[in-house]
Amino acid sequence: MLGSGFEWGVARRYLLRPPSDEFISLNTILSVVAIALGVTALISVMSIMNGFRAGLMESILGHQGHAVVYGYNGQILNYRTITERLTEIDGVVRVRPYVEAQVMATKDGRSHGALVRGLPTEHLNSEGMADVTILNGSLANIEDEGGLVIGYALARRLGVTVGDSVTIVSPNTISTPFGSSLRYLAYPVHAVVEIGLIQFDESFIGMPLAEAQRFFRTDDSVSNIEVFLDDPEKIDQLFPDLEQIVGRDAVVRGWRSFNPALIGALQTERVAMFLILSLIILVAVFNVSSSLVMMVKEKSGDIAILRTMGATQKSIRRIFLIVGLSVGLSGILAGGILSSLIVSYIEDIKNFVEWATGMTMWDPSTRWISEIRADVNPTEVVMTILVAILLSFLATIVPAIRASRLDPVAILRHE
Repeated sequence: MLGSGFEWGVARRYLLRPPSDEFISLNTILSVVAIALGVTALISVMSIMNGFRAGLMESILGHQGHAVVYGYNGQILNYRTITERLTEIDGVVRVRPYVEAQVMATKDGRSHGALVRGLPTEHLNSEGMADVTILNGSLANIEDEGGLVIGYALARRLGVTVGDSVTIVSPNTISTPFGSSLRYLAYPVHAVVEIGLIQFDESFIGMPLAEAQRFFRTDDSVSNIEVFLDDPEKIDQLFPDLEQIVGRDAVVRGWRSFNPALIGALQTERVAMFLILSLIILVAVFNVSSSLVMMVKEKSGDIAILRTMGATQKSIRRIFLIVGLSVGLSGILAGGILSSLIVSYIEDIKNFVEWATGMTMWDPSTRWISEIRADVNPTEVVMTILVAILLSFLATIVPAIRASRLDPVAILRHE
């Protein structure tokens, strides 16, 4: 235990009873506030960045899969056999073959580039598209009627809603008696969905696999096969099995190779952000150190009297260590409570700031994902608390040593 009852009693007196000029007490309060703000900033910002990172990865992986099999020349002829064998791998939870092609989507003079995905029946329903949000319309009877599922951002760009028709124009030409011509066909919109990643929401068009094969003239083949795992981190472990099943018919890529620069940047940002925000706590503990130095000067007479009454240098050091750590722990506790409130009500805080300022604080077109979220990482919280405690302890060492080395004879002579 740090200190005896006597030392804790003196430290409590110094903390709770302001001196004659009340300046040191005010400085102590400001030190607690500074540490609290530093801890709050570190935990809150790291949690928001964790939420951004997790939401981004979930949106990317939820749309692309944890591994993708790419066919040579855009075709996998024996995709049914490969799909069945891939589903037998331990750790694979879902396999989705599809046809994918770039098109131009047009409606009443408006046009925008899009990416069409022809999906099998079992993946073009509410259960198969459980990772997306249906904003309008329904997926029922979509295969029988040959309709489209369209991202909400693309629907907004084209000015379409459920029931409207969208013309799909393929860049691949077909030969006619009058020469080459582009392939195009109008389809009704059955559902408007939100994937959660703005780049996909402004380009995604889904249609039944059979209709995509007919429109793009791929016969009985697909262009890609997505593989979803129960744990994305198993991709390196299962990758040899995936390659063995696919063989020379296609090539396999894991999710880490989809956006290597983005994934690397997110990892670097995580470490850099923690180190930079830790400097806020470092600056805050300087206030603790300066307030203790002034407290030592103010209490020099009390220290001299305690020494003459038998208090040792070790006891004096402990008194000021208790004072400094109490300030630090109070700030850490206040910061933890404040950060938990911010994390819990982050969406409400964003909405209030947007209402108060009239500005859009979270634009999906620049932030990639559609909503702000905060995910608390217990390891980062523990590291934040340990760093704050360590810095608070280091900030008290010099003032505590200085107080213990005061000469009581010299002090009392000038009193």
